[in-house]
Amino acid sequence: YGLKEAMLNKIVASLEIDQKANQKMVEKQLHRKTLILVLDEIDMMFKKSHDAQSWFSTLISWADDKKMRFSMIGISNCVNYDNANLVRKLAHAPRELAFSAYTEEDILAILQARVGTRIIDLKALQLISRRVAA
Repeated sequence: YGLKEAMLNKIVASLEIDQKANQKMVEKQLHRKTLILVLDEIDMMFKKSHDAQSWFSTLISWADDKKMRFSMIGISNCVNYDNANLVRKLAHAPRELAFSAYTEEDILAILQARVGTRIIDLKALQLISRRVAA
């Protein structure tokens, strides 16, 4: 499977329609059922697949179609990267929210909350936090 087929299969499953549904059937369902697609590392789509630009344009057209109940949220860590710029171009100047990077203290707090210091020593967590934040 390519990127389009893999994503279409996930969308079909989310909409709870026939697993053999094609793109046209999905589009028909999106007039009746709501779907919010969240794509993490959206800029990486274009590194992995040759058909990504065409498929992304299809997703954007669905989101632009006021008759469809489809929205898309794209998440990217690389705001100044060529693929991120391609996303901006294809998405017709999307609304962007920029979040600052985690600080060393933020990362340490997250690690302590999720892992704790029973399994991994505090000094190791501090080292990880410094390296990740750098």
